Amino acid sequence: MLSWELIKKLLWDLDKDILEQMNGLANEHNWHFNYFLDRFSHYNGYTIVITDHNFKIQCCSENIFKMTGYESRELIGHTPALLQGIKTDKNSKMLIKKATQNELPFNTRLVNYRKNGEIYGCEIHAFPIFNSKLEVSHFIAFEKEYFV
Repeated sequence: MLSWELIKKLLWDLDKDILEQMNGLANEHNWHFNYFLDRFSHYNGYTIVITDHNFKIQCCSENIFKMTGYESRELIGHTPALLQGIKTDKNSKMLIKKATQNELPFNTRLVNYRKNGEIYGCEIHAFPIFNSKLEVSHFIAFEKEYFV
């Protein structure tokens, strides 16, 4: 397991606000990682979403507004399913469900919906985050928009 202190150093160029929020959650829940995340931190086109183990959004980067039309504070406490709808692929949703149940990372593409109802494509790279008891406490997702 990799400690938050090591992972945090790899994420050195994240937006200061999201890094502070992540640091607070990491310290509160004693985060540990099975995977290096540094390849996602150095591309500022990614939106970061952190959920708890029940998939309730705990924090997200400010650039979520550009992708979804929601301010980050509007999404806190909701699940990412808020962004899904009739055109969201059921197979992709099943992949996410199976991967999270098995505490595995996943990569998928979904059709999501902005606040105004417009559709957009969302590519997701997500990873479980463990606590000191080796239980999943959170998930971190690196998301970027693609055109559908």
